[in-house]
Amino acid sequence: MKIFAMLLFVIAGSYGCANDTSNDVHKRIIYNAHGLRVITSFSDRKQQTISLLYGNALALQSAKTGIHDKGEVFELVTFKQANNKYWYGSYINGAVQSIELVTSYAADKNAIAFKYKIPQGQVTGNADIRIKGITSHRALLFP
Repeated sequence: MKIFAMLLFVIAGSYGCANDTSNDVHKRIIYNAHGLRVITSFSDRKQQTISLLYGNALALQSAKTGIHDKGEVFELVTFKQANNKYWYGSYINGAVQSIELVTSYAADKNAIAFKYKIPQGQVTGNADIRIKGITSHRALLFP
Protein backbone atom coordinates (compact mmCIF):
# COMPACT_ATOMS: atom_id res chain seq x y z
CA MET A 1 0.00 0.00 0.00
CA LYS A 2 2.87 2.37 0.81
CA ILE A 3 4.43 1.70 -2.59
CA PHE A 4 1.11 2.41 -4.33
CA ALA A 5 0.70 5.69 -2.42
CA MET A 6 4.31 6.68 -3.21
CA LEU A 7 3.83 5.84 -6.91
CA LEU A 8 0.59 7.84 -7.00
CA PHE A 9 2.37 10.80 -5.37
CA VAL A 10 5.22 10.68 -7.91
CA ILE A 11 2.83 10.47 -10.87
CA ALA A 12 0.66 13.31 -9.56
CA GLY A 13 3.75 15.42 -8.85
CA SER A 14 5.24 14.89 -12.29
CA TYR A 15 1.90 15.62 -13.94
CA GLY A 16 1.62 18.87 -11.97
CA CYS A 17 5.11 19.91 -13.05
CA ALA A 18 4.49 19.21 -16.73
CA ASN A 19 5.28 22.04 -19.14
CA ASP A 20 1.94 23.69 -19.89
CA THR A 21 2.10 25.73 -23.10
CA SER A 22 -1.60 26.68 -23.19
CA ASN A 23 -0.76 30.19 -21.86
CA ASP A 24 1.77 30.87 -24.64
CA VAL A 25 -1.03 32.50 -26.64
CA HIS A 26 -1.46 35.13 -23.91
CA LYS A 27 2.24 35.97 -23.52
CA ARG A 28 3.26 39.44 -24.66
CA ILE A 29 6.38 39.89 -26.72
CA ILE A 30 8.33 42.90 -25.48
CA TYR A 31 9.81 45.04 -28.25
CA ASN A 32 13.55 45.70 -28.01
CA ALA A 33 14.35 49.25 -29.11
CA HIS A 34 18.11 48.54 -29.17
CA GLY A 35 19.09 51.57 -27.11
CA LEU A 36 16.78 54.07 -28.80
CA ARG A 37 14.76 56.38 -26.55
CA VAL A 38 11.04 57.03 -26.61
CA ILE A 39 10.30 60.35 -28.31
CA THR A 40 6.51 60.24 -28.16
CA SER A 41 3.53 57.92 -28.18
CA PHE A 42 0.04 58.11 -29.64
CA SER A 43 -2.93 55.88 -30.35
CA ASP A 44 -5.56 55.51 -33.05
CA ARG A 45 -8.87 54.29 -31.61
CA LYS A 46 -10.41 53.69 -35.07
CA GLN A 47 -7.61 51.39 -36.20
CA GLN A 48 -7.11 50.06 -32.66
CA THR A 49 -3.37 50.73 -32.65
CA ILE A 50 -0.83 52.18 -30.26
CA SER A 51 2.35 53.69 -31.68
CA LEU A 52 5.68 54.52 -30.07
CA LEU A 53 8.23 56.71 -31.80
CA TYR A 54 11.78 55.86 -30.77
CA GLY A 55 14.93 57.73 -31.74
CA ASN A 56 18.61 58.18 -31.04
CA ALA A 57 19.96 61.27 -29.25
CA LEU A 58 20.06 63.31 -32.48
CA ALA A 59 16.46 62.40 -33.34
CA LEU A 60 15.33 63.30 -29.84
CA GLN A 61 17.07 66.67 -30.12
CA SER A 62 15.45 67.40 -33.50
CA ALA A 63 12.05 66.41 -32.07
CA LYS A 64 12.56 69.07 -29.41
CA THR A 65 13.91 71.82 -31.67
CA GLY A 66 12.46 70.99 -35.10
CA ILE A 67 15.93 71.31 -36.68
CA HIS A 68 17.19 68.18 -38.42
CA ASP A 69 20.79 66.99 -38.76
CA LYS A 70 22.53 64.03 -40.36
CA GLY A 71 22.68 60.82 -38.35
CA GLU A 72 19.16 60.89 -36.92
CA VAL A 73 17.41 57.55 -36.50
CA PHE A 74 13.64 57.46 -36.03
CA GLU A 75 11.82 54.17 -35.49
CA LEU A 76 8.02 54.14 -35.40
CA VAL A 77 6.64 50.91 -33.93
CA THR A 78 2.90 50.36 -34.24
CA PHE A 79 1.23 47.76 -32.03
CA LYS A 80 -2.28 46.34 -32.13
CA GLN A 81 -4.24 47.39 -29.05
CA ALA A 82 -4.91 44.69 -26.49
CA ASN A 83 -7.28 44.83 -23.55
CA ASN A 84 -5.58 45.33 -20.22
CA LYS A 85 -6.93 42.54 -18.03
CA TYR A 86 -5.70 44.31 -14.90
CA TRP A 87 -7.45 47.64 -15.54
CA TYR A 88 -10.96 47.57 -16.98
CA GLY A 89 -11.48 49.75 -20.04
CA SER A 90 -7.79 50.41 -20.71
CA TYR A 91 -5.55 49.17 -23.48
CA ILE A 92 -1.95 48.05 -23.69
CA ASN A 93 0.29 47.30 -26.62
CA GLY A 94 -0.26 43.88 -28.17
CA ALA A 95 1.53 42.34 -31.13
CA VAL A 96 3.78 44.46 -33.32
CA GLN A 97 1.87 45.44 -36.44
CA SER A 98 4.56 47.42 -38.26
CA ILE A 99 7.98 49.00 -37.86
CA GLU A 100 9.06 52.02 -39.90
CA LEU A 101 12.63 53.27 -39.93
CA VAL A 102 13.68 56.77 -41.01
CA THR A 103 17.34 57.82 -41.08
CA SER A 104 18.81 61.17 -42.06
CA TYR A 105 21.96 61.81 -44.05
CA ALA A 106 23.70 64.76 -45.68
CA ALA A 107 22.58 64.95 -49.31
CA ASP A 108 25.05 67.78 -49.87
CA LYS A 109 26.65 70.51 -47.73
CA ASN A 110 23.42 72.37 -46.98
CA ALA A 111 20.71 69.72 -47.34
CA ILE A 112 19.53 66.86 -45.18
CA ALA A 113 17.76 63.93 -46.82
CA PHE A 114 15.92 60.97 -45.35
CA LYS A 115 15.87 57.25 -46.08
CA TYR A 116 12.68 55.31 -45.38
CA LYS A 117 12.43 51.58 -44.75
CA ILE A 118 9.74 49.21 -43.48
CA PRO A 119 11.53 46.32 -41.71
CA GLN A 120 8.29 44.66 -40.58
CA GLY A 121 4.62 44.73 -41.58
CA GLN A 122 2.81 46.80 -44.14
CA VAL A 123 2.02 50.51 -44.09
CA THR A 124 -0.26 52.47 -46.36
CA GLY A 125 0.79 55.81 -47.77
CA ASN A 126 3.52 57.44 -49.77
CA ALA A 127 7.07 57.23 -48.37
CA ASP A 128 7.50 61.04 -48.47
CA ILE A 129 4.29 61.58 -46.53
CA ARG A 130 5.28 58.91 -43.99
CA ILE A 131 8.75 60.51 -43.55
CA LYS A 132 7.23 63.93 -42.98
CA GLY A 133 4.71 62.49 -40.52
CA ILE A 134 7.33 60.60 -38.53
CA THR A 135 9.94 63.35 -38.39
CA SER A 136 7.41 66.09 -37.55
CA HIS A 137 6.34 64.57 -34.21
CA ARG A 138 7.34 66.68 -31.25
CA ALA A 139 9.05 65.12 -28.25
CA LEU A 140 7.13 64.48 -25.06
CA LEU A 141 8.47 66.64 -22.27
CA PHE A 142 8.84 64.88 -18.96
CA PRO A 143 9.07 67.07 -15.88
